[in-house]
Amino acid sequence: MAGYHSWAVILCVFCVVSITNAKEIKNQYKKHHRPVMAQLGRGEFDEAIKVLGKLNRQFPNDAETQYCMALAYSGKGEGETAIEHARKAVALGLPVERLVAGPRSLNKALLRERGFSEIAGATSARLVHGPMLGDLGPSSVKIWIRAGRECEVKVVIEGVVADVAEVTAANDYTAVVELTRLEPDTFYHYQIFQDEEPVDLGYETSFRTLPDDGGKRFKVVFGGGAGFTPKYERMWNTIRSHKPDALFMLGDNVYIDRPEIREVGQYCYYRRQSRPEWRRLIAGVPVYAIWDDHDFGTNDCHGGAAVDIPAWKPRVWGEFTRQWPNPRYGGAGEQPGCYFTHRFGERAEFFFLDTRYYREPAAHEMLGPVQLSWLKQQLLGSTAAFKVICSSVPMTPKVKPGSLDTWDGYDAERENLLRFLAEKKIGGVFVLAADRHRSDAWRNERPGKAYPIYEFMSSKMTNVHTHKIIDGCLFGYNAKPSFGEVTFDFTKRDPVAVYTAYSIDDENVGSVTVALSELQVR
Repeated sequence: MAGYHSWAVILCVFCVVSITNAKEIKNQYKKHHRPVMAQLGRGEFDEAIKVLGKLNRQFPNDAETQYCMALAYSGKGEGETAIEHARKAVALGLPVERLVAGPRSLNKALLRERGFSEIAGATSARLVHGPMLGDLGPSSVKIWIRAGRECEVKVVIEGVVADVAEVTAANDYTAVVELTRLEPDTFYHYQIFQDEEPVDLGYETSFRTLPDDGGKRFKVVFGGGAGFTPKYERMWNTIRSHKPDALFMLGDNVYIDRPEIREVGQYCYYRRQSRPEWRRLIAGVPVYAIWDDHDFGTNDCHGGAAVDIPAWKPRVWGEFTRQWPNPRYGGAGEQPGCYFTHRFGERAEFFFLDTRYYREPAAHEMLGPVQLSWLKQQLLGSTAAFKVICSSVPMTPKVKPGSLDTWDGYDAERENLLRFLAEKKIGGVFVLAADRHRSDAWRNERPGKAYPIYEFMSSKMTNVHTHKIIDGCLFGYNAKPSFGEVTFDFTKRDPVAVYTAYSIDDENVGSVTVALSELQVR
């Protein structure tokens, strides 16, 4: 076990080196290697090697380029050359887990090489990604992992609770272990075992179950626009320092943009999932995720009303379900998607929307009739004080001037929903959203006896690209990467939700407080 700790220390040092060298590739780092991965996914290995050669001459100390070179030569069946580039990538700070994860369609020759075990050490027999918490309640939690091989994974809590799951190649070597029979509002340490061998991650793995009523004070962190940018991956450390009770990833989480090529999607997920900053965060904070255009399809895309047209839709959905431990994924096989709900007891309930899978501009439908009906039923039946709609795109009008990609392009459906809230006297509703590369807050007045709809937006978690501040917001911020935090306080006679935006450097850059009494139909 001492050897494993030594490897972990070396890896941390390498990561610092990688972040420093990655600054040489400027602008949107996430875009530079993605087209190469598309070539590799199509089997165009020689063409990809030519592109990578040019990139390597320009940026000789970039670990990502060396990694792609290793996969390119591995895909060609040239394992020895692949090993050379793999060694360079690790020396420059690439997490070794990336080489094991693959994509598996490309790293076979690399894994077979005799020298690979020297590079990987114990990694191939340990967890490649995770653990990631999700679907945390008063008596249960889900724990997601990706292993290096087919195996049995067990999660043990303080030597008492043990639940088992099988890791299979068919499921991309992932598994979700669901722990039940837990006590409410209780702190637990957990330990992962792989084929009966304990996995030492080198950091604490723990969580606290929710109180039955949701708690008197709790906070959630949310955002989108999390394109892979090495110099900004420290964002996950900043968020972890806030000790949130949940993390909401509201779309544009990894930026794939090639839905027809599975390897591109895997590549984009793996490079985030391998980051040590991300892994430490998600091992102790439950994550809930929906997608937006860049994770689902392409820029400003719409899926259409059909379940299985275009053909890549079900495949992309299946890939998404393998990356997160959400409570559910839409209506599962009959009505796939990423919409679901999550509750903090009677205090707050969150309604996560899928604004892409069934979006049909010709019919002016963003959610589609099934999901819209589901949302109305869930809102009407909710007993929570605050009811928070989580949308990957903004509801507030004109926050993306000249574009119909937000709810502006689906105004009739938006009005239908907002009128429903007023007619059914559903109180306590506000909106969290992403998409725009900034953090801002809005107050949208409603006619008659309806209450104003507040919307809090944040979608520049690790992105370089920035969108300008729009006039009319309560506040706006875009100087640095940022995230949103909402604190719910039920210790007050009139409970409040406080939205605060923080920069990557943990600066408070704007705040808005909303009292529950303000969100009631008059």
